[in-house]
Amino acid sequence: MDFASGFFGDIAHGLRVLNLVDTLLVIVVGVGIYLAVNGESAKALYGLLPGTKCDSGSSGKTSKSAFGWLSSIIKQIRDAYVEGTLVSLLSRWTESCVKIVRLAITCYLLEAISQSRRHYFYLLEKKFLKLEIRKGETEKESYVDIKKHLQRKGVWPYMQEVSQPRSDKVLCEGYEATPMSSYSYLDLVYDERVQKKAIEAAQQYSTGSHGPRMLGGNTPLLRELEKAVGEFFGREDSLIVATGYMACMGAVCAIYKKGDVFFGDDRLHASIRAGFKVSGAKVYFFKHNNMAHLEQLVKQYRRKYRDAWIFIESVYSMDGDIAPLPDVRSIADKYDMKICIDEAHGMGVLGKMGRGLEEHFNMPGAADVIVGTFSKSAAGVGGYITSNKLFVDFLDFHTPGNTFSAALPAYCAGGVLESLRIISSEPERVEKCRRNSLYLRNLIKSGGGYWPADYPEDKKYTVEGDDCTSVIAVVFKDDILRVIDVAHEMLKRGWLLSCVAFPACPLRFPRFRVTARAGYTQQLMDNFVKDLVECSVACPGSELTDSM
Repeated sequence: MDFASGFFGDIAHGLRVLNLVDTLLVIVVGVGIYLAVNGESAKALYGLLPGTKCDSGSSGKTSKSAFGWLSSIIKQIRDAYVEGTLVSLLSRWTESCVKIVRLAITCYLLEAISQSRRHYFYLLEKKFLKLEIRKGETEKESYVDIKKHLQRKGVWPYMQEVSQPRSDKVLCEGYEATPMSSYSYLDLVYDERVQKKAIEAAQQYSTGSHGPRMLGGNTPLLRELEKAVGEFFGREDSLIVATGYMACMGAVCAIYKKGDVFFGDDRLHASIRAGFKVSGAKVYFFKHNNMAHLEQLVKQYRRKYRDAWIFIESVYSMDGDIAPLPDVRSIADKYDMKICIDEAHGMGVLGKMGRGLEEHFNMPGAADVIVGTFSKSAAGVGGYITSNKLFVDFLDFHTPGNTFSAALPAYCAGGVLESLRIISSEPERVEKCRRNSLYLRNLIKSGGGYWPADYPEDKKYTVEGDDCTSVIAVVFKDDILRVIDVAHEMLKRGWLLSCVAFPACPLRFPRFRVTARAGYTQQLMDNFVKDLVECSVACPGSELTDSM
């Protein structure tokens, strides 16, 4: 579509739509005013509406829901007329209608010139940021325009350079700051014992390998780690690959056979979704943690396929809640299905010994396959797939991350082995992390008494997640720019926060992913919440909220 004729030329069409809306509004308002003034006529019309008490021929909720809106409009107009606020009511309605129509026209025009769904989202962002949309601009250009605009303002919150990661405070953008979105829930990322074992392994085995594990890259150290992971989760064996992403994606590819069907929570990690795409499996997504919706889909589609799997996460990384494993297992048993759990954010956190979702619910062996990463509590890099011996033996040739990728470096394996030993021998770390998670979550929820007494409730952040997890989602509904501004102000005060936006979380619910760690002191958490509330008040929001 030509930009000039398509985007600006359609403005005339948009204005015609606005005129039509204005005309319809005048008709509705005129009828409303007449009925508001003439009570008997209103009563007569109301009596004719299906689903009302005066309608002798109606008995269903469907009719009432279909026509009840008209009676509601009439009532609002009549009440406003009696109270003398009719002009104000009509003004608000007109303003709302015009906003909705203008937004709809904008969306239509931007979608028409976009190259993809992602490009459409970037164009919407540029519109809200009041940035020029050039004729024929590409998706890459749109994204970079947004990025450079926020960088010029000094508030771009991604790809920040961080130094001193081995200390309690890192150096970021010239500020010394405490990481408050760290993956290292048990504070092993700068544990000297882990560093020492990693260095020793690198010295013994070198920093690389002679090839993929299938062709000369396998080592006794990797096999030792695989056995340790299997033992940690109560499984017979496991397979280790270079990243958690490849482990999750590879497990899906290995599981899938023609004629199978997968059911996945709609908040699953991108790595598992990538596995769905690569494998070519038929997938049905159920609403997040909604077991009724899962069972509805299973009832509808399960019988059409041979084997069926349910994919869940122990802790949902952007929401901070856990999967209801007892309910998932019940549905799996009822319909002859298997379960795969992603333990990325549950390992080292859930359960008395940090063994994850199964230990949390006291359901050992509830999952058929467990996948995950070492980049969180284990303070390393790499991924694992653990299950029974037969399944693991099958994985070598059938997991792309093992067959077509280099092996996990020895120093990563050596460090992770030591992390697993520490987690198993020091359960007090897991308990301390759990206590800090609960304290910090409750403090953030309440604001610690730092909110001004007259501060509007709808301007405050909200908190998502379950008490048992280390992930605390702090949500500023409809205002990603406010999230970015608050993060920038927090950095100035010595706190490093991760900003999360669509598509990593729902479009209208941008957030911070605050994480609790075992090493936090109560004073540190108190100071953090004080600054978080004060920065939230100091950054009241943007026009983007109204636009959304």
